[in-house]
Amino acid sequence: MDVLFIQTGGTIDKDYPKNINGWGFEIGQPASEKLLSSLRLSLNQRTITAFQKDSTKIDKDDLENLKNICQKAQETKIIITHGTDTILKTANYLSTITKKNNCTNRSILTICF
Repeated sequence: MDVLFIQTGGTIDKDYPKNINGWGFEIGQPASEKLLSSLRLSLNQRTITAFQKDSTKIDKDDLENLKNICQKAQETKIIITHGTDTILKTANYLSTITKKNNCTNRSILTICF
């Protein structure tokens, strides 16, 4: 199975710097890469970064970029890592992909932690 993981930022991708006692945060490497490296899965996976933002900072341009990535992906299974605050807004925005563009063979899952 071919799976595309798309990083957008949010809590799942936050790194809390040790040098300032955990205050503040930075968006680091995609969490999906860290998680998948510890599992033994038989899938072909690719990870790309759409943007690295707190989900409250995602704007229309970011959503359009994310939609374009999903539409152009060769993979039919897509997992997007996302922050909790606006996950429903993003999922709703992306739901137009399958409805308007005849991409009924594509599964898009937006997750957060």
